Amino acid sequence: MRASRLVSAPNWRYAVAEVGLIVVAVTIALAATSWYEGRQDRRDEIMVLQQLRQTLSEDLKDINIRWEMTRQREQKIMVLLNHLDSDRPYAAELAKNFQSLFGWRVVSIKTAPFEALKVRGYSMISNPMLREKLISFYEDHYAKLEYNSNLDRDFAIEKIQPYFFKNFVTHVTATSDVDGGAQVWVPKDYDNIKAELYIANLGRHRADNLRRFVLRDYENTTAIMREILDEIDQELANAN
Repeated sequence: MRASRLVSAPNWRYAVAEVGLIVVAVTIALAATSWYEGRQDRRDEIMVLQQLRQTLSEDLKDINIRWEMTRQREQKIMVLLNHLDSDRPYAAELAKNFQSLFGWRVVSIKTAPFEALKVRGYSMISNPMLREKLISFYEDHYAKLEYNSNLDRDFAIEKIQPYFFKNFVTHVTATSDVDGGAQVWVPKDYDNIKAELYIANLGRHRADNLRRFVLRDYENTTAIMREILDEIDQELANAN
């Protein structure tokens, strides 16, 4: 019996050692797998950030241009309203102001990289602050800008343009206007449209909406876009 114990004791120690080696090997393998997957996830994140940076940079340039055009539209409408409220007669330079009241522009950005991120999971972005700003930009700030820009477009199409088609004629100018064309609108009877006040009311309503909503949304949207681009640049710099 004692001999049996002496024989089995070394076997037991050997078995424990073997199990320990197996556990260590599995742990190392799991750690290596986790390390590799972490590196792969980081590479995927960097690729997504690079795509987002490219599209956001292009979109920011375009939005800044449209923001400036919208500011000019609001200013020209106000010049027109001031003239309508005065005793001054019609002046040829008012044609471009009427054109600003008639026209409209909508805003558009490239959302494909963000939609791809949404499908793969927001957790792909490891920086929580950057992740939240991306979601806030695409689903809140830009959504508001797009919504209010579309409302402005609808107001121009449904309320302003029918009045113009009835009470104005088109003229072609020698140079293009900021609103995108050499064609401008000239009133058939300036004194009549001034007296009935309808065009002035349309102008006031539109200028007020541009100031209170669209221009404010442009400001908020471009601000968060710049913040996102700065944070993406920092993430990309840290990855090098």
